[in-house]
Amino acid sequence: MPESTVRSGRTWQLWLALYVACSMVVGLVVSLLVLRAGADTTDAVLAGGGGFATSLALCLALPAAVRELKRQADPDHG
Repeated sequence: MPESTVRSGRTWQLWLALYVACSMVVGLVVSLLVLRAGADTTDAVLAGGGGFATSLALCLALPAAVRELKRQADPDHG
């Protein structure tokens, strides 16, 4: 396997780990806020899961969106 492919794969794994870690923090904060508002545990877990899933989806969509914006801004591809 070429070195650039290996390096790119490792970079992607690090970014993915960062995305998951940040999404876990978002889910935890949402859960704590819902619990603090007086909801029961089930509602807090569901809200935290929704916060985690939404945050992770946005993090995963971000590189594709940036790549597309760069492609559209490049005059050679227009």
